[in-house]
Amino acid sequence: MKAVFIGNITIDDIDGRYRVGGSGYYGGRALAEYLNVEVYIATHIADTVRGLIRGILDLYGIKVIELGADNTPIFIISNGKAVGFRGASPTIDIEAVKMYTKMYRFDIVYITPIMNEILEHQIAYVKEFNSKVTAIDIQGFVRERYDDAIKCVWKWGSEEVLLNVDIVHGNIKEFCFTDREADIIKHVKDLSSASKTVFLVSLDYRGLYLVSNGEALYIPSLSVKSIDDVGAGDILLAVTGYFKAMDMNTLESVARGVVAAALKTENAYKEWFNRELLEMYSRELIESVRRVDI
Repeated sequence: MKAVFIGNITIDDIDGRYRVGGSGYYGGRALAEYLNVEVYIATHIADTVRGLIRGILDLYGIKVIELGADNTPIFIISNGKAVGFRGASPTIDIEAVKMYTKMYRFDIVYITPIMNEILEHQIAYVKEFNSKVTAIDIQGFVRERYDDAIKCVWKWGSEEVLLNVDIVHGNIKEFCFTDREADIIKHVKDLSSASKTVFLVSLDYRGLYLVSNGEALYIPSLSVKSIDDVGAGDILLAVTGYFKAMDMNTLESVARGVVAAALKTENAYKEWFNRELLEMYSRELIESVRRVDI
């Protein structure tokens, strides 16, 4: 199976320590290292950090479709969240990436910008990629830079563009058209009733809402001792997309994504997860799922 992440790789500044980050790294590593997926990342890379980034990605068997701009965004991370930003996130030319999708025939396409490098209307182009599963993370579409800080701005000209993909993921805080959780889920339910798109609304340690076909399910998080939760949402989306591409039903796929993300937060500095653990814990998790009437 082949997958591509379209979105810039980052350097994350965590208390003055630098490491490679971004959806392509965390999601890509989960797929390549633990699920034997052939993973590609379409990204810009700055000359000054090319050795670091290429070396880390090579270590985990992740291939790079390197685009032209000499720049890499730097995020300041605090308590697992991006709170500051330095540098730039160069625009990604979807037309250029489309050439590679035709060449490699990816089974899964993840649209995972980290800071506005993909434009909202370009989501519709994924229909032309002819992949089995397409998924997006909304975080890079709603982030705005104010000086060196980051704020969430809901700026969709037409939310219907989200219905062009199979899976949409976002943290509850990233659906920032309101701060009322019930209103967010009701709005997403209404949106989902118009398509087959599955929405995953993460609640951090509380689990997530799985919304599709105008209905919402609450899936609790796995009970773990979190050591490092950076990248958990990226892993959730990546693993869910993988199992959907393996023709598993939606709930089973999402449950495995939830488990993989939770296990990574506990096992951040050793083996994140394996297939046996995903199977075992997902069965337990599904027994706790309940329907939400909002």
